[in-house]
Amino acid sequence: MGDQPSGRKEFVARVGTFFVMVGIGLMVFFILSEAAKLPTLSYFCWGTLLLTIGFVMRSQFKRPPGPPHGRFSIFKRLKPKPKEEKKK
Repeated sequence: MGDQPSGRKEFVARVGTFFVMVGIGLMVFFILSEAAKLPTLSYFCWGTLLLTIGFVMRSQFKRPPGPPHGRFSIFKRLKPKPKEEKKK
């Protein structure tokens, strides 16, 4: 039962991602209708509303940082260490 709130938050974040994608699609339809000289304002309004709801839902869930991938490990080795750590 302890995993249920985490799963629920992840589900809400996924629904938020869906709303963001649909909102982007509606904004694209609005831009295309504007280019066709027949602007449909409802696409813009619904797209803005869905984008806002989607971003709010996505902000509720933040994934914990995973283990480092080691992609930039060579830069860490080349970077000079602070003097305090060298004395230890």
